[in-house]
Amino acid sequence: METSFTVNGHRITATVEGNPKNPAVFLLHGWMSHRGVWRQTLPVLERKYHCIALDLLGFGNSDKPNDGDYSIPMQGRRIVAIADAMGVQKFSLVGHSMGGQIAMCIASMLAPERVEKLVSVAGVVTGQLSEWVEKKIYPMVKFGYNRPWFYRLNRLLMNQRLYVNWIFRPWFYDIRNIPLRDFSPDRSFALNPACHASIYHAGQAIHNLDVSKHLRKIKAPTLLIHGENDLTVPIEQAYIAQSAMPDSDLAILKKCGHFPMFEKTGLYLKALAMVF
Repeated sequence: METSFTVNGHRITATVEGNPKNPAVFLLHGWMSHRGVWRQTLPVLERKYHCIALDLLGFGNSDKPNDGDYSIPMQGRRIVAIADAMGVQKFSLVGHSMGGQIAMCIASMLAPERVEKLVSVAGVVTGQLSEWVEKKIYPMVKFGYNRPWFYRLNRLLMNQRLYVNWIFRPWFYDIRNIPLRDFSPDRSFALNPACHASIYHAGQAIHNLDVSKHLRKIKAPTLLIHGENDLTVPIEQAYIAQSAMPDSDLAILKKCGHFPMFEKTGLYLKALAMVF
């Protein structure tokens, strides 16, 4: 069921599934992504949990103010505010990429006493992304910040295999084996001209927070899921997180890139079952 919340005057869109009487779990997507990234996850979790998959401010179908506060802590505070509005005192968190960084921020810096379980899927830890993203993708994001037409141009190419194989290469272990139809909505949201400012500012926000300094404060049992061949968030980030959290487990998926839920769905869900 699609619904929306209003936080500080901004609309946050969400998919809410499962029985409201069950324990709550918030699912947080990554940079240039949307709540649809959880389409393989929700049918599993909603059996036992009340699932709230959000489009973070600036992404998906949520509001995208050009002057919005897209810092990692502020995105986290919006999640806590939504939990408060729902009357949810305790909750679990599942975050992917930037969403993992936000989830770890909530669980360590903002509300560690309220987080029951934490899962970070390819989560950003130190704020640094791969060399490919930093040197090839991020410069294009900076270029498109004041030139939304650049996103419109790229959208014209979003179904061209050669183009897709190059620009979305960091998403998968071997993008040539991923049918275009399987992540068509994800490409569309990643290249949305309306996100030209939020994508840029969120990229800055990722770089501005090294959450590893705070991870020792996490009280919740934590699972880290990471693709061995992630070309977006290097696997070293997962090792840094694990070393900082005494009560954590690490599941490494071989021949897998940045989106385990797409590329290794079965193994990803099996790992998730360790916590849920």
